[in-house]
Amino acid sequence: MSAPIVYYQGEPGAFSEEAVKRHWPEAVPRGLPTFADVVARLIESPTDVALLPIENAYAGTVYDVLDLMIQHQVLAIWAEVVLRVELALIGLPGMTLDQVRKVRSHPQALMQSRGYWQSRGWTMEIASDTAGSARELKEHRWPGVAAIASPQAAREYGLEILVNGIQDHPDNRTRFWLVAQREPDWRLQNLTVIGHKTSIVFDTVNQPGSLVRALLPFANRNVNLSKVDSRPRPHHPFAFQFWIDCEGSLEPGGPLAEALKEMEAATERYRILGSYAVLKLS
Repeated sequence: MSAPIVYYQGEPGAFSEEAVKRHWPEAVPRGLPTFADVVARLIESPTDVALLPIENAYAGTVYDVLDLMIQHQVLAIWAEVVLRVELALIGLPGMTLDQVRKVRSHPQALMQSRGYWQSRGWTMEIASDTAGSARELKEHRWPGVAAIASPQAAREYGLEILVNGIQDHPDNRTRFWLVAQREPDWRLQNLTVIGHKTSIVFDTVNQPGSLVRALLPFANRNVNLSKVDSRPRPHHPFAFQFWIDCEGSLEPGGPLAEALKEMEAATERYRILGSYAVLKLS
C-alpha cells in the first residue's frame, strides 16, 4: 500500500503540516492555498483525506472550516487530533528585535500572540497562513517586518528565530478534524484513542424556548456537550443554526442515540457531521 496523502491548508512549515506528521508519520502532507481549495479537492476525489483546524483553545472557532463542512454534506469527520501550538517571532538573518516594526501572519496566529506584539506598539498585517508569512518574508526581505509562525517554518525557509514561545498562553492548542467523504482505513493505526465525540448541526424554529427544547434531551440522558456554537443560517436573515459537540459515540440504544431521536422532534432539520475518535494529545 502506498503512503496516504493528507491535504492541508498552507505551505511547508504550517501547523497543519506538523499535525499530520505528528499523528500520521507514514502519511505524505500536501498543502493547498485555501480551505476552499482543500474542500474542493475532497469533493472531486471521494478517496482523498484532509486535516483541517476547527478550533483554537483561546482564539476560538475557525469558522471558514465549519461553514465549508456545513455547506458540503458529502463530507464527514473521521477523527480529531490536538496539537500544541508554539509561536515564534521570525526575522531575516541578522535582524535584531529592536528593528521590528510590523508582524505578519495568519489571523489566528496574530490573535494567539496579540499580547506580545501589541504591547510593543508594532503594527500587524494579515497573511494567508503562518508558514506563508515566513516564506514571503524570505522572498521579499521587507525591512522592519517579522513573521509569526512555527519554529519549523523558520528552519524551512532559512530564517532566524528572534523570540520563541510568544503565544499569549503557554498551553495554547488547536484541534483538527480529519475530513473525507469516506472513512480512511488507516486513520487509527498506531494511535491511542482517548475518547469519542459526535458533532451535529441543526436548525430550530424561531420561537421562545426552541433551543432549550432541542438541547434538553442531552441533559436528561447525562450527555455532555463540549461545544455549543451558532452560525448565520443561509437564506434566513438574522436566523441561526447551531453546532454542538457531544461526548460519546452513536451506538444503537445508547444515551446519545436516544437523545438525538428526541432532539429531532424539536428541530426543523439536523445533520451529523461525524461520530469519531479523539486521538491522544501530541
